[in-house]
Amino acid sequence: MKRSGLRPRLLRRWSARSLRSQLYIWLIAPLLVLSLVNSWLNYNSAIDMAQALVDQRLVSSARMIGEDIDADENGLHIEVPPAALENLQTGAHDRVYYRLDARPGGLLAGSPLLPQQQHIRLANESWRGFDAEIDGEPMRIVVYAQAVHANGGTIPVWIQVASTVQARTLLTRGIWWRALWPQALLLLAVAVLGRRWARAALVPVLRIGTAVRQHAPDSPTPIDGAGAPSELRPLIVAINDYIGRIAHYVAERDRFISNAAHQLKTPITVLNTQVSVGLRSESMQHKQDALEAGHVTLQHCIRLIHQLLTLSAADHRVGERLVAERTELAEIARETLVELAELADARGIDLGLAAPPEPAVVSGAPVLLRAMLENLVDNALRYCPPGSAVTVSIGQADGRALLVVEDNGPGIAPHERAHVFERFYRCASTLQVEGSGLGLAIVREIALALRAEVTLHDREDGAPGLRVRVSFPLADATQD
Repeated sequence: MKRSGLRPRLLRRWSARSLRSQLYIWLIAPLLVLSLVNSWLNYNSAIDMAQALVDQRLVSSARMIGEDIDADENGLHIEVPPAALENLQTGAHDRVYYRLDARPGGLLAGSPLLPQQQHIRLANESWRGFDAEIDGEPMRIVVYAQAVHANGGTIPVWIQVASTVQARTLLTRGIWWRALWPQALLLLAVAVLGRRWARAALVPVLRIGTAVRQHAPDSPTPIDGAGAPSELRPLIVAINDYIGRIAHYVAERDRFISNAAHQLKTPITVLNTQVSVGLRSESMQHKQDALEAGHVTLQHCIRLIHQLLTLSAADHRVGERLVAERTELAEIARETLVELAELADARGIDLGLAAPPEPAVVSGAPVLLRAMLENLVDNALRYCPPGSAVTVSIGQADGRALLVVEDNGPGIAPHERAHVFERFYRCASTLQVEGSGLGLAIVREIALALRAEVTLHDREDGAPGLRVRVSFPLADATQD
């Protein structure tokens, strides 16, 4: 378990680093790895090159020695030319050995420290090099085959030339260093310039950050993305979308506060006056009248506050992802009408429900559906005269669920139907009835949140009144 949790912790720590550091590391790390690999390859190449140069010197010395071998009736005469040994002299003070063997005959000249190599099969004037140790010291040995003509025949001679490896080591390091220092200089230049490049690459990000910090919360002005790299444009679009939503919510909050203060100021002032009159009056009847009037005003305040809160909640639901829930419209309608039955009875209005056998199922929040229907029915009850009828119908048409509220009240003139969804707008024909002008505004906001459509019509039978039609998309049958 500890090992499984180590990787996420490392990833979180890596993600917590600054973007500039990550860009810099992603620039330098691959170059550093490639440089190390290239250095290793260059070192091996330097070893091979130095080995080849050393072997060529050893072979050249062996050939010089072989060219000075003479033969007569008395045998082979060997005189090692000084140039053969001088050819092997280096500043590394390597020790040099040589040995000549004939077949048959064995050692002809040179150091017996070098082992015999007559078992090695070599063609005439060919050679072979290998590493060995003599007295515990590493050596490089070259064996050269030389055929010497004597007494009408040929005598094979093996010439060994060996040297310690200090010169080879120094030569390897020299070749490797000549290949390494330009690469190291280039890596250093990239490391220095890379910090400036990473800083310059992040200038647009820093500019966007500064613009966001200086942006006023209530300003809908988007962040200017001109000249920004294409990789940052999705970020700028997301920021501007967020700025628009924040500005919308701030504007809605300010408007809600302003509307609430404006709408509550008058009834609260009236309530205060009614209470003051009741307190000053010495007549019990006057006190009772003031108390009843205050009760009515208080009920109006409560309803207004409830509507304002409902409207504010609906505003914040618009554009947000609702927790979808399969809801049957007829069930919501029955529950709502039961709650409003007492109010309808008190006003002398017949409140009814017409629901077909097949269910009309929509996807949405039941609390919003209930608030929508409550405001539609409450509006109808409030503006219909006693003895009227308010009917709620549920159905389906054209693949959509329908909720229809129909009354026989004064109705709404066609030229005013475009304005009744505005907040606090009241028709001229309803000014004599107590109201706030928020009912249909709440219905519109909830409809937007539920992706529904609200339209106003005349009654189909031609009688006076209003028919409000709300059309919903049907719920997906696979939705839980």
